[in-house]
Amino acid sequence: MALAFVGFLLTLASLSAASAPDCQELLQPYMPEEPEQLFGKWIYVMGAGDPLTYHKALEYVKSSWIELHPTSDNLTVTLRWGDYCFNRCIFGKVNATVSGLTATFRKNLSDHKGHLLQTCSDCLLWTDTFRNVDITGRYIMQFTRTGKIHPKDVEDFKKQAKCLNFPENIHSYDTTAKMCPDNKETKD
Repeated sequence: MALAFVGFLLTLASLSAASAPDCQELLQPYMPEEPEQLFGKWIYVMGAGDPLTYHKALEYVKSSWIELHPTSDNLTVTLRWGDYCFNRCIFGKVNATVSGLTATFRKNLSDHKGHLLQTCSDCLLWTDTFRNVDITGRYIMQFTRTGKIHPKDVEDFKKQAKCLNFPENIHSYDTTAKMCPDNKETKD
């Protein structure tokens, strides 16, 4: 009887593993057919950081938006943002160099290297690895056009984050928090 039960458990385990989404499938790079689809404003909805100190830093971000704009150079995009944290708005702007599926930029002392992954429609999923002197870290951040996301897409994001070994307790945007104004004249 015990042998039959072990056989049943092994069969059940193999079926579960076969039906679980494959990380390779979940982590496909994203390059839109029309790059213009990336441009415009995106609102942060959830994310995770690694190591733990960077993950905890997300708790201070109550709301955030980014805006991507093309430049006259096809290999450069302008990235602007407005983060509401510590009861104030913090704005920034950098030019990112695009090479294949990778975007790189330098902000203050940090060198960033980012990639887009396939995700829900009308969503943007950014993974970012950065180095600041001797410290390295990384983020995964989900953005949408509206700041809202379907529960199924939240679950898919959590699976993607898990595949990349990010903490399981995902940070979410506080939908009641103030959103920083979109001031086009914002300086770094």
